[in-house]
Amino acid sequence: MSPDTTRLRELAREQSISDLEQAVGDREQLLGDREQARIDNEQSTHDNLCDHVSGSEGNLARTVNDRQARIDREQRSRDISQEGLDNAQEGRDNHQQALDDTRAIIRLPDDQQPSTPAPSAIRRDAVDRAAAAVDRAQAALNRALASVARAEAEAIRERAEQDNRD
Repeated sequence: MSPDTTRLRELAREQSISDLEQAVGDREQLLGDREQARIDNEQSTHDNLCDHVSGSEGNLARTVNDRQARIDREQRSRDISQEGLDNAQEGRDNHQQALDDTRAIIRLPDDQQPSTPAPSAIRRDAVDRAAAAVDRAQAALNRALASVARAEAEAIRERAEQDNRD
């Protein structure tokens, strides 16, 4: 089997995996769209309920406010989920572009094939990518810790408000 045939076979296998990842991503997006429709419907129902609640009905007004807070949290969670789906789609698009570029390179005549980089260049590039990955992971951890701190602060504020009302 020639090297080109082997490369083409590996490329076809990778394309199959890429197609499967895209199908999974499409399914996740569909589920996300359904979740968004549910949240939108719940928000509409809540808005209609708010139109019928008078300011003097204290307990009902508090319930309505709590419900709005829950809807807002669900929407925030859905927005974050959608951002993740969008980032994953961008990654799949970039991967597909790389596969297409590889196919184009394989089809080039032998005298136009790119030269193989030196091992030291590959190693240096790998170290740079690893360092960037560490930085991204640290930034994600910092964002997660900040979210936890905000959630804890919000819970403390809610408890304090509840205690003041009681």
